[in-house]
Amino acid sequence: MLISTAAYVVVLGFTSVFLLVELWFILAALAVAGLIILVSHYRKTNPHKVLTAFVALNIVLDVLAIAIWTVFPATQWSIYQLGFTIVGPEEALAAALFTLTLFGLMKKNKWAPFLAITLTIIQRSFAAYVFFPSTAIPVTSIWSLLIIYFAYRDIKCN
Repeated sequence: MLISTAAYVVVLGFTSVFLLVELWFILAALAVAGLIILVSHYRKTNPHKVLTAFVALNIVLDVLAIAIWTVFPATQWSIYQLGFTIVGPEEALAAALFTLTLFGLMKKNKWAPFLAITLTIIQRSFAAYVFFPSTAIPVTSIWSLLIIYFAYRDIKCN
């Protein structure tokens, strides 16, 4: 299992850098996600700690997205032309709800991993609808799958 997973990560990494010049970051994100899961599985890391770190980082990324959309209005593009009046408050609401999730995780509340999964699915669904087509959708989806994976493992461990 270890060798096949490591080979998978190496092939994805190699393919992403050398063969897919324009969409290399998608396969690179898959390789990194696979490596994170591989390392956490074999090092027997605590999924609760990893989930807490991912949720905290997700809050930072949501706030960073608001800042980028404010400074660079051209990045607000969506097929529906919703603009910052819709996506800005959505990101702010997501950051606030993920902050609630983070506090729940820090207090080891049983509902926090479930909330992390729910918020992640809702946020990804909204982003896929608003920003389709976008090359960033696969990368953010991979990020979301990592949150869901570690939340699921956290639920199973408790």
